[in-house]
Amino acid sequence: MVSVLQKVKVVCVGASITAGATTANPATDSYPAQLGRLLGNEYEVTNYGVSSCTMLRHGDFPYWKTKEYQKALESNPDVVFIDLGGNDSKAVNRPYMHEFEKDCRDMIDAFAQLPSKPRIVVLTPIVSFVKDSNGIYDEVIVKDVTPATISAVQKKNVEVINMHPILDKHPELMKDGIHPDAEGSGMMAKAMYDYLMSHPEK
Repeated sequence: MVSVLQKVKVVCVGASITAGATTANPATDSYPAQLGRLLGNEYEVTNYGVSSCTMLRHGDFPYWKTKEYQKALESNPDVVFIDLGGNDSKAVNRPYMHEFEKDCRDMIDAFAQLPSKPRIVVLTPIVSFVKDSNGIYDEVIVKDVTPATISAVQKKNVEVINMHPILDKHPELMKDGIHPDAEGSGMMAKAMYDYLMSHPEK
């Protein structure tokens, strides 16, 4: 009897960019959907993105409190991509920025402790072209969120992809200054795919 190979389960945890907000069809245009097509039939990629969510537990909309977070944990994945931090750069969330690194470490731990012992890859936030300094502000992403993310990753000895440079020369692919269109999402997916292919699991 021929055995059926089990697909590699990949989950994408994140906010509106992960969810595919502003794309014509998030089910096909979001970066998790496009990553799934690049990876092919041996992989199953599930999108657990929830718009407006923060990594910060004390943020205005913590990912921790969503049903998608629980589903991502319950799926017992083989690979986890964590893409949170853009919304944390909003003015309303900045008073808690000193807690970001710990919250990031805790989320890494939550997935690391699963029975499947997944490979964990954390994404730094992509560029923001928003001019309102109260919103998702690139200066805060660069000076606060990204260093805190990298520090958490280093302390937990997991992997990180610096996503910020991928679209920083392409404002035309981000009509609202925050969310990439299908082409921009495809560039994100390609960067993630290339990373996985060029960095075999330890």
